[in-house]
Amino acid sequence: MNRDEILHIALGMQVNYQGIFNMPDLLVMIDSFFKKKGYTKHIMGHKESRTEKGMSLNLRLRPFKQVKSNKLEVQVWLSISDMTEIEKEIDNIKVKLNKGKVKIVIDAFVLSDMRGKWEARAEYTFIRTIFDKFLFRSKSKDYAGMVKADATELRDELSSFLNLNKFLF
Repeated sequence: MNRDEILHIALGMQVNYQGIFNMPDLLVMIDSFFKKKGYTKHIMGHKESRTEKGMSLNLRLRPFKQVKSNKLEVQVWLSISDMTEIEKEIDNIKVKLNKGKVKIVIDAFVLSDMRGKWEARAEYTFIRTIFDKFLFRSKSKDYAGMVKADATELRDELSSFLNLNKFLF
């Protein structure tokens, strides 16, 4: 039985974009961000479909980083709709790009691995709650700040990356 305590840190941080972008570069940017931060890549779901308006892509990533007995997770929901391939000429070179609607939702979590050691008896749960709330500053708050900073930085980098395309293309 899984006894992880899930602490929801940031839910529903969004990046919305409509216009020209480079999908492979977007995916590489997300991947390199998590590598740089020390996260292990974990793909939860991937779905592609074609419509008359273009291609749709739904991708759910849940990279994680183990820190002592805690696991930091950033969940990324990437949804691209009405994506078509276009060709632009940049410096006399034809470049294939994508055009469509991009929606990215980012959530952040801290999973504390309790392994049942505190929840074994009701008295232990009560004592742990008193310690965490009033006596000692919980380490999970430090981890909460770390994972929230990573999620916020990812959102800001994705927003900057996509908005930069408005000026480049």
